[in-house]
Amino acid sequence: AGTECRAAESECDIPENCTGQSAECPTDRFHKNGLPCLYNHGYCYNGKCPIMFYQCYFLFGSNATVAEDDCFNINERGDKYFYCRKENEKYIACARKDVKCGRLFCDNKKFPCHYNYSEDLDFGMVDHGTKCADGKVCSNRHCVDVNEAYKSTTVFSLI
Repeated sequence: AGTECRAAESECDIPENCTGQSAECPTDRFHKNGLPCLYNHGYCYNGKCPIMFYQCYFLFGSNATVAEDDCFNINERGDKYFYCRKENEKYIACARKDVKCGRLFCDNKKFPCHYNYSEDLDFGMVDHGTKCADGKVCSNRHCVDVNEAYKSTTVFSLI
């Protein structure tokens, strides 16, 4: 009992210790959603700290960074590539306040507004829980107040 059986994966995660009552590691726990993380570049979301910089790194490699804000305004188009949501086979444009919750734009030096597209609706889109403005996160492709987004989220949440 008391031996760590699952390490914390990020500053938003909590390490789990054996209880001595079971051979299984206890349920994965994490810090409260909405807690600032990575020096206020993001907010905790289900044990992770989703930020656009890491999403660009994952999609395009180590030379990629987040594109200029103007690139994200392309999400106001509402076409097959640039949108916030798809409903009834129709692409829904992002409202100006939500553009950072649609298609993710990265700068890889060669292409300043680089993006990735797939038939998978979530691939290349900004991850849920990502900071889209100060005090705001992406929730259902809308940029909403962090407290509003997580007011009812208590499952598996601690601290």
